[in-house]
Amino acid sequence: MRNLILLLVLVSGLLAGYFIGDYRGRDAREALGKAIETGKTLDAERMTAISRLKTELESIDEKHRQELAAIRKDNDVRVAGWRRAKSDLTNTITHTTATLAESDDRLKSLISQRDSTSGAEKAKIELEIARLRKERENLLQESAGNACLQARAPHSVFEALNETKVAESK
Repeated sequence: MRNLILLLVLVSGLLAGYFIGDYRGRDAREALGKAIETGKTLDAERMTAISRLKTELESIDEKHRQELAAIRKDNDVRVAGWRRAKSDLTNTITHTTATLAESDDRLKSLISQRDSTSGAEKAKIELEIARLRKERENLLQESAGNACLQARAPHSVFEALNETKVAESK
């Protein structure tokens, strides 16, 4: 009888442990299943976000490359224009000097004519002399500017000019 009671107590303990333990294990299994499902969802969202960011980064990179190519192309055009202007500068200076010499000769000729004439003809020559002096002044300014263009300028000057140009374009 005593053994039977012990056996009943053992069986009841076994049944109680099995059902109570199974009940507690079910919550843990459900929580683990939810955690696994949440992990899979988060992993899928992470992969989607990574894919979206990679696409966005590639788009930004391509846009940057296009802008850089446009800047380089614009710079090449400007450099070519500058080199053309610089190579033509010597010809321009020679032409300006020759024109200035012709203007000086014509001016001397008109001054000598003015001194030998009078009246309306003298007034006409005075106007022509004034025009030639103005033209000579312009040629001297152009010649001085062209001579200045041949001088080397420090990089800081070019940087300041570029910063000014960028500020004006905005």
